[in-house]
Amino acid sequence: MIKCICSKYMREGIQDMNDKNQTRTRPIALVFFAALMLALMLPLRLWQQLHLVEQGTGFWVNTDATVTLLYVALGVLVAVPAIAGFALRKRAALDLTRRRRVVEGAAAALVAAALVWDAFAAFGFAVRLFGGGSGDAFLDGMEMQSSPVQFYIRSGAMACVLESLSGLAGALFFGTLAAIDFAPEKKVYLNRALALAPFAWAVCRVLRRFSRTIAYLRVSDLFLGLAMLVALMLFLLAFAQIASGVNNANKGGSLLAAGIPAAVLAVLCFVPRFVAYGFMGYAPPQDAMVEWCDSALAVFILALVIGRAYLAAPGAAAIIKEKNDEMIEEK
Repeated sequence: MIKCICSKYMREGIQDMNDKNQTRTRPIALVFFAALMLALMLPLRLWQQLHLVEQGTGFWVNTDATVTLLYVALGVLVAVPAIAGFALRKRAALDLTRRRRVVEGAAAALVAAALVWDAFAAFGFAVRLFGGGSGDAFLDGMEMQSSPVQFYIRSGAMACVLESLSGLAGALFFGTLAAIDFAPEKKVYLNRALALAPFAWAVCRVLRRFSRTIAYLRVSDLFLGLAMLVALMLFLLAFAQIASGVNNANKGGSLLAAGIPAAVLAVLCFVPRFVAYGFMGYAPPQDAMVEWCDSALAVFILALVIGRAYLAAPGAAAIIKEKNDEMIEEK
């Protein structure tokens, strides 16, 4: 009798494991795709940063075959996850169950620290602009020709202040997320309004870059930065909707479609700048400074995709979504 009962429970356990394996699969192919694109594009971008890009402005001064190859690779980087995200929009989702996630928690804490660091750096730049000590000849000429309010807006000072404030709020969000990942049994909750802070911070970064009047004809670094920020905004918006449970239907596909390009582009923006301005000693342009949040967000996005993202079987996707929605806790 005992043997029959044990066999029954064993069979049921094996069946549950099989059902779970059939219900959920990890989007590992997209992670390998991100690694492949990064292995291809990062050496190209490093070569361009050191040999083809004018230091101090971020403009092209020369072009070669690597430029065409980079733009083709950028098209592939955006197109493949977009097609996959659209095709899997009804199957892709995030696992929102509370359990200890050390890697993701460490990545979230890293993002929080990077956001605080960059927020103070942006605020320091704004203070220098308010004080008229930017050290930029273009900005000094603008200050002489504009009223104080016009100068603060056109120079990016106000955008820097907004970026700093939203960055600190975003740091609080990622710090809360890290606390939940490290101590899931504690009563720590994600605030719905705070979930939008990282998205608002990315918007302010875009505003900061568009606040200055420059020639966009031969831009190089600025183009990559803007492409990264657009993908990052889409990712952060989808993640905020999923984490807060507000209008989150089919947002898993959007998160994958935007997250993979955002992570790769963030590395492409950070590493060449760090090498050129950190190791080589070149003077960075205002809109292409080394921003530590880029590398931290790339780590977080990949940790999130690997640890939480999954593809549900078509018949089980709706049921799993309902269970996830029930697990979203808020104050």
